[in-house]
Amino acid sequence: MPWLCFGGTDGEEFEYIVVGAGAAGAPVAARLALAGASVLLVEAGGDPDPISWVPAAFAALVNPAMNYQYKTISNNVSCLSSQNRQCQAHRGKGLGGSTSINYMMYVRGNRHDFDELNITDWSWKQMGPYFLRYEGLQDLDLLPASSIPYHNTTGTMKIGFFEDSKNPWHSKIIGGYEALNFPRNPDVNGVSQIGVSRIIGYTYRNERMSTARGYLGRDDVKRKLKVAKYTRCTGVIIDDDNVARGITVVHGPSNATLRLYASREVILSAGALVTPQLLMLSGIGPADHLNEMGIPVRVDLPVGNNMTDHALVSVFIKVKEELNLLKDILNTTEKNSSLASILLTRGGSVGVTDVVSFINTLCYDFDKRQFTGNSSECELPTTQYIHLYADKGLLAIGGPELKLHLKIYDSVINQLSEINQNYALITVSPIVLQPRSSGTVRLASVDPLQAPAIFPNYLSDDRDVEEMVRGIRIIEQMMETPVFKAAGASLVRLELEGCPGSSQQQDSAAYWRCYARHLTYTVCHAVGTNALGRVLDARLRVRGVARLRVADAGALPRLPRGNTAAAVIALGERLADFLLEDNIN
Repeated sequence: MPWLCFGGTDGEEFEYIVVGAGAAGAPVAARLALAGASVLLVEAGGDPDPISWVPAAFAALVNPAMNYQYKTISNNVSCLSSQNRQCQAHRGKGLGGSTSINYMMYVRGNRHDFDELNITDWSWKQMGPYFLRYEGLQDLDLLPASSIPYHNTTGTMKIGFFEDSKNPWHSKIIGGYEALNFPRNPDVNGVSQIGVSRIIGYTYRNERMSTARGYLGRDDVKRKLKVAKYTRCTGVIIDDDNVARGITVVHGPSNATLRLYASREVILSAGALVTPQLLMLSGIGPADHLNEMGIPVRVDLPVGNNMTDHALVSVFIKVKEELNLLKDILNTTEKNSSLASILLTRGGSVGVTDVVSFINTLCYDFDKRQFTGNSSECELPTTQYIHLYADKGLLAIGGPELKLHLKIYDSVINQLSEINQNYALITVSPIVLQPRSSGTVRLASVDPLQAPAIFPNYLSDDRDVEEMVRGIRIIEQMMETPVFKAAGASLVRLELEGCPGSSQQQDSAAYWRCYARHLTYTVCHAVGTNALGRVLDARLRVRGVARLRVADAGALPRLPRGNTAAAVIALGERLADFLLEDNIN
């Protein structure tokens, strides 16, 4: 069943226009439509590529039809082994937005993430119910009784445990953490976030569950919602009284310019990188920057400031034993096919980790080689670890996709590919959850079809590097645990330009500091660019402009201690309530 038809008529009017069909935009539009409102959902892309339904294919989702493939501006202290020292900032394009290309992890973060905002009505007490509203957990029977109050089984977004029954390293990785006294945690969204756990993610029957499927794919939504695909918003129409009246767009293959109007409100949900671009193009942003770009200033607000993002560094472990996750693929004539095409035909979550850990590295005793968490501070994680697997020989197939996804230099890919000829690789990636480094989003051009200027400024604060190094040193010590020693596991020390000790064990901390600056990657969790309390009021209204609201990751003033999708979907659910409450008459 298709959505209601959008005819592409210039001057058409709706009650609400929602820009962006991603993590927040889809729930906002769906909830408003189900409430009987006239809603147009505007999306620059189209339907997700079928490959996006395959969980293990997430790293191959680099098609420009569904991924903007933005690049960051270099700060010369991070992403040093990426082409031009620029990190890839992947952003979803199409229905579902980044929920159609992301890593699918369902992590709410820590309840203190909202309590620490100190913004009225934005504590965990107010936000917690919105996570439960949309959650449709399929595996409640696999959780302890203590987790039951923290979950819902009837929500529209189906979630469940990542599952890869072929993976022999599931229990071994958990055993490595337990040998260092990290607790096994049955539910990182339950009583405590600390410890090593199986991953609950946006997957249902071994397929990705994006907001395109969970919200927009519902028949009751399709009967009531108009969706304008391949329609790129270029700005907000604001009258002389600073009231938002609608948006301008380019629509369809001919890029026809249209003006579309909203009798009630305009909602920008274009993401933490594009929403600030649209606001600034519309005269809402830092006055000095708008003047520099020749844009008349309507409201002087810190739009695009205080961008923070999760960065990770990938550490590689080589193991002698076969993983056999892709044995049937690696031994077939499909070797000459791309990894994406193989995964599309074979399906499944093979190769995707089902283990995640959250720890406070400041509560780890490196002399005793154990986690000693016995205080309330130790319940707040500083580092998240994710794990990926590559069978022996996999990079012979997947190397081109890896290079395209990360844009890292051939010298690094070649070293890893050579090792992978004889060893399976396990990637352990520590993520700094509360980075001190921050950057900006600015206009690179007044052309709305050009990418914004993205300057995340990763690792500009040395404290973030030290947190990464502590995380890597824990992995080093994990190599000495019985389970890893029995597997003949060892860390790969890559030859990186300017890094000391890459071929020797001395000065390990100095090597890993340099390593972290070379192999920096974004987790694509940018927040803060149009934040609550600075750009938005407590009901997500843009300050100084009537009938204009924002719901996306840019509205979060700070990063959650975990993946951002869960919080952004909850934000969309909450904005839908705000809109219905404020416009009831």
